[in-house]
Amino acid sequence: MTNGSGKRKTVAVMFGGRSTEHEISIITALQVLEAMDTVKYQAIPVYIAPSGRWYTGDPLWKRDFYKGMPGTLADAQEVTLLPVPGIGGLTIIPNKSKKSGFALFGKKEESDEVIPVDIFFPAFHGSYGEDGCIQGLLELADVTYTGSDLLASAIAMSKYHCKKFLESHGIPVLPSVVLSRENMSAGGDLTVLRNQVLSAEGFDKFPLFIKPANLGSSIGIAKATDNASLDSAILQAFKYDHQIIVEPCLDNKMEINVSIMDDVEPKISVVEIPVAEAGGELTYEDKYIRAGGKKGGQLSQGMAGLSRVIDPTDLDPTIKSNAQQWALRAFKLIGCGGVARIDFMLDLNTNNLYFNEINPLPGSLAFYLWSHSKPSVLFTDLIDTMLERAMFTKQKKSALVREIGFQALLK
Repeated sequence: MTNGSGKRKTVAVMFGGRSTEHEISIITALQVLEAMDTVKYQAIPVYIAPSGRWYTGDPLWKRDFYKGMPGTLADAQEVTLLPVPGIGGLTIIPNKSKKSGFALFGKKEESDEVIPVDIFFPAFHGSYGEDGCIQGLLELADVTYTGSDLLASAIAMSKYHCKKFLESHGIPVLPSVVLSRENMSAGGDLTVLRNQVLSAEGFDKFPLFIKPANLGSSIGIAKATDNASLDSAILQAFKYDHQIIVEPCLDNKMEINVSIMDDVEPKISVVEIPVAEAGGELTYEDKYIRAGGKKGGQLSQGMAGLSRVIDPTDLDPTIKSNAQQWALRAFKLIGCGGVARIDFMLDLNTNNLYFNEINPLPGSLAFYLWSHSKPSVLFTDLIDTMLERAMFTKQKKSALVREIGFQALLK
């Protein structure tokens, strides 16, 4: 895809951010940068450090760059995105400590104030990136960007609100109790919160499952088997979020995931059954350090390296179909864009299927599901579709009337 002058469109792949899922975002972004069609697009990395400062430059393509931080940040160019329409890209923040003639992507940028960008490609996971925050900034800047918009991202990120919304549309979910940190006593006594859980209908027995309400990558999750472990799990989850969600823990279950891709008509991937290293719950270590970790000296492959059974032939076709159709319905109801992964829990004792969560920016963009789908979708083509849909969405927004002039003030 080229712009009006026949040149390749410039795509800024944004990643990192102020999130506990920071390093997972780096993995996904590097995969996107490596897979993007270089004939159609010129990709540039835009890294947001844990400090919240933005950087770009050739060094960000190299995986070793992130192992040497924060010292290596001196080799990158600091930039920012101003919430002002019409700027057309990233604003360079001058660094007087750098020598004159700093080369950015092989070009000297000392006299340029803006790095032109045609499309922004968020590849964040977690807070301040996947939850609508960055999407709000992109909307204010009136730029073209991939994936879900602000509202869809915010709804998808809040596990409790997302479940309640989808439940109201007939998609089954497990019962849940939401706890807020502000309701914990000043002395840290958890009696009120514990009673709030145990007095709720269906929560009178263990085990129970506790997790942050607005986080992913299995960070902060725990299973409680008694009052003491419930208290411990609550305190652990509150380290990562001001709001946590408690659910009954299915004692005999299977996780089933499926991905949806926005297109003229949204596409449905094959399903997968992810496999925990030691059985039980999938942990951060299962996803990114053990099965998804270093292989042959390579950096973690992220979710693409997790042990899984893709398109299982022995899974009941009705369950498989329900997962796919409910995933598609959830994607449409929430208004997601780009590529999302929707996770379900199957109660093996009853064969009941429950919606668990939707990931509006899944790790590795769930390309491993699409490469096994029928027809197969290569990672490069998946990215291409996302970019094309981003441009189509921007065209629709641009057709809306945003100004009606001054009328009331002139009366």
